[in-house]
Amino acid sequence: MTILTALATLYDRLEKAGDAPPPGFSMEKIGGEVVLDAKGNVLAVRDLRVSDEKGKMRPKIMTVPLSVIRSVNIKPNLLWDKAEYALGVAAKKNGNSFQSELTKKSRLRFESFKNVNKGLISGTDDPVLLSFLRFLNSWTPEKFEILGFPPELLDQNLVFRFEHDLNKKGEPRYIHQREKVKKLVPEFLRYVLEAEKHGQDLIWGGEGRTSRLHVPIKGVQGAQSRGAPLVAFNADAYESFGKAQGENAPVSESAAFAYGTALNTLLRRDYKHSVRIGDTTVVFWAETPEREKAESLESLMNSSLNPPDEKAEANKLRDALRNVASGRGASPPPFDPDTRIYILGLAPNAARLSVRFWRPGTFGDFAANVLRFWDDLALQPPGWESAPAAWSLLYETAVQGKAENIPPRLGGDLMQAVLGGTPYPRTLLSAVVQRIRADGTINARRTAICCAFIRRNLEEKEFPMSLDRDNPDPAYRLGRLFAVLEMIQQKALPGLNATIRDRYFAAASATPARVFPLLAKNATHHLAKMRKSDGGGLAHWMDAEMGEIWNGLSTNLPRSLNLEDQGRFIAGYYHQRWAKKDGNTTEAQPESDNGSTDQ
Repeated sequence: MTILTALATLYDRLEKAGDAPPPGFSMEKIGGEVVLDAKGNVLAVRDLRVSDEKGKMRPKIMTVPLSVIRSVNIKPNLLWDKAEYALGVAAKKNGNSFQSELTKKSRLRFESFKNVNKGLISGTDDPVLLSFLRFLNSWTPEKFEILGFPPELLDQNLVFRFEHDLNKKGEPRYIHQREKVKKLVPEFLRYVLEAEKHGQDLIWGGEGRTSRLHVPIKGVQGAQSRGAPLVAFNADAYESFGKAQGENAPVSESAAFAYGTALNTLLRRDYKHSVRIGDTTVVFWAETPEREKAESLESLMNSSLNPPDEKAEANKLRDALRNVASGRGASPPPFDPDTRIYILGLAPNAARLSVRFWRPGTFGDFAANVLRFWDDLALQPPGWESAPAAWSLLYETAVQGKAENIPPRLGGDLMQAVLGGTPYPRTLLSAVVQRIRADGTINARRTAICCAFIRRNLEEKEFPMSLDRDNPDPAYRLGRLFAVLEMIQQKALPGLNATIRDRYFAAASATPARVFPLLAKNATHHLAKMRKSDGGGLAHWMDAEMGEIWNGLSTNLPRSLNLEDQGRFIAGYYHQRWAKKDGNTTEAQPESDNGSTDQ
């Protein structure tokens, strides 16, 4: 099943469940209302925003007639819009506040709003719509400041309401919510999508009115806030046979609305069917007719991609996924491992969206791949209290641990590996090694990434999760040796501002033959000093530890280590540095991870 067909099919379920707006409508952020009387006079412009948990005023999410597609063109919405369209008044920024401003552009936009809405509503006998028509004929933008309406709403979307119009619950009913308006929507939908010519529908098949423009997709990280199209032809080079825009990939207006609305619903922050990983935004859903089963399964998918912090909850999640992956299903509720699921990765591409990956599959395969990803990252001592999220790894690859510094495309490439059980991108290991060489921080998260890469990409499933004294690999043993040399220096010279890790780690992990003879010579002097100060007990133990590692190495140390061996070096260092000396004590506690948990 293609991406657009799967999304269009999903729309039916979302619309029946009330999660997606009906045909011809969209869910938009509405900040204020314009209250009219029977003569079309504006009685008030009121704030509809509500305060969030941080005290910031947020617009309401409201179902309104489908938002138009506009870039630099002047094109108004039906019965709602920005104040510059709905009232003809522009918002001028003044510090942290706004003030009204009348411009030639704002007047043109109101004239367009008036003409389009009059054209669609003309001929109505609905008294409320007639009051709106009177407003369009009598309103002038100068009245906004004269009547003293709040300028802070000029930057918001506004809806209209008749003063005495209430719904069955006694709540205010907006003009766009009236039954007579629903009859106007099909014509308005053709106006929005510019559907004129008939042709074969590539999604549903058969003939239909072809949508020239497709619904803008909102909520993709890094894309334009007003939305970006998934299907678009905006230059002659992309068109053929004299066809323009969407005629090159004919999709009916109903199918274009269905797939676009379904995708916008999945991307809503409150819907919890998407996750951001690097520059890629991932959406997911299940294909099952039962709404309750779909919601439960999708909730489990969301938890798998955003694991809970509590260890007990994380263990429950692991158990549920193991049951599904083994074919037993998870209970309660029962999850069928053969249930079809879809995962889509999107990223911004200029003014449009690009598809980073598309993974249709079964829930059983998804569960098995997520568990394998967590197993790949196994480490002692661990870098996580609970199961790790893929997006959290990427902060270890970024300068200063900031999301904007994550290498491009790495998020999408990593997610494909996690979801498909394929090798991890080599850029993941490369970025981690570069960060360690740059800042000298070797924490559990970075080490776990190195171990995961070795286990999967090099097919070394038995690569140790904790100190393995019998591991003969030279790179691993050199990492262990470097950790012992560092501990010797720290014990001999307490209070150092910088250790050999800060000065020599990059060189030692890349060209060991050049660096380790010098480090071993210095360690000999440090051990002599320790024997004089503490009677030799600790010095004897460290000398024996160093000797044990040396005995497993060839007399000719490697001249250089490749990227994969540098990963082994890092793992050996971490295992040795934080290994338990006996069953009850630990030599040192791991450094705190720098990984951000802010998604």
